[in-house]
Amino acid sequence: MGEELQSLYQRTVLEHCRSPRNFHAMDRPDRMAEGFNPLCGDKVTVYLRVGREGRAASIAGISFEATGCAICLASASMMTELLSGEDAREARQQAAKVLEAFKPGAENGLADLGEIVALGSVRAYPSRIRCVTLPWRTFKAALDRDANTVSTE
Repeated sequence: MGEELQSLYQRTVLEHCRSPRNFHAMDRPDRMAEGFNPLCGDKVTVYLRVGREGRAASIAGISFEATGCAICLASASMMTELLSGEDAREARQQAAKVLEAFKPGAENGLADLGEIVALGSVRAYPSRIRCVTLPWRTFKAALDRDANTVSTE
């Protein structure tokens, strides 16, 4: 991993751990989902409020609660910043893009997603990829109104 990317990763993850964005239970969410990583114990709950503007649905509100490692917390925090206010279809595509970028052999593919590019360096540590992807998989479950707990297994 390049020194510059490692530095960006460390700064970004530390900042989001010290001051996670949208870290709270949402009052009266329209949708919510829970996720669990049994390998390391990460737990995430994603809350959504989906609004309508004309015919398009949008992410009118997004928040999360989590216990677990710094990578999971930072990923969830960055996710809420990126997806808040987005068209729901676009938010789903962005989540799919992040998940695709962490599949084995995938290219980074995160360059146009702001700070999230820093999480790309986690690919060097395959056991930590689940920590990054759990919030994103849980977001998709919330958007789909899937009542099953998301698991990394």
